[in-house]
Formats: sequence, C-alpha cells, structure tokens
Amino acid sequence: MERTDRETAKPGAGTDQSDIDQGGVRGRVKGVAASIRKQASTIPAILADELEAGAEALRQRRPTTTGGKPGTAVAVVAVVDNSSITAVTDTLASGMQSSAEWLRDADLDKIKEGVEKQVKEHPGRALLVALGAGYLLGKVFRR
Repeated sequence: MERTDRETAKPGAGTDQSDIDQGGVRGRVKGVAASIRKQASTIPAILADELEAGAEALRQRRPTTTGGKPGTAVAVVAVVDNSSITAVTDTLASGMQSSAEWLRDADLDKIKEGVEKQVKEHPGRALLVALGAGYLLGKVFRR
C-alpha cells in the first residue's frame, strides 16, 4: 500500500513535546534566567560603591565662606549658613555611608522573604510604595 503525502512521517514527528522544550525554549529561558540572576547578584555591590563615592563627593564639596568682612552682618550670616549646610551635608554623607555598609552586609534572601511577607500582608501599602519608588526613579533617570 502506498503512503500519501499526509501519511509520510515528518522528521521529529515522533518526538515528545517535552524533548523539544528541554533542548530548545526551556533551555534558553533557563540560561537567560541564570544570567540575570548572576548579574543581579552584583547590583548591591555596585550600589554600595556608588553610595560611598557619593558620600565622599559630598564630604569634599563643603561650602566656603563668601562675602563680607569679618565681624559684619554679612560675614556672620555666611558662617551660619555654611555651618548648617555643612551639618546637613555631613548627615547626608553619613547616611549614604551607612546605606552602603548595610547593602554590603545584607542577606538578600532574608530581604526577599521580608518583602514578600509585607506584600502579602499589606498589598495596598506595597503598591503605593512601589509606585512612589518608581516615580522617584523615573525622575532621577530622566535627567
């Protein structure tokens, strides 16, 4: 008996769909996911380095006294303004330094579990925080 074109066996027609998925699409997706995980694991160190660099830059850019002769009202205002600016700058720099240290020491798995727990317990609040963070990040990266 002769076979028609419809009855002829196609190459790979007898293979299971899971065989195709394992070697093809699923294999590629697993490779991409592993690559993303590897790159994501370096993000905290990169952020910590940038925070430390920013803190150091803030500490180096302290304001200088400007205007007025010593003992005049203008000189007194400039000194007061400079000391308050210096205090704010130091506070901000030390906060950035603390954040960098926290990022270096943080256990990302525990953080992930904590975030998941908060999202499950307070989904509305988590959504608002995510929207706010996204808005701020959008503003920062737009510039």
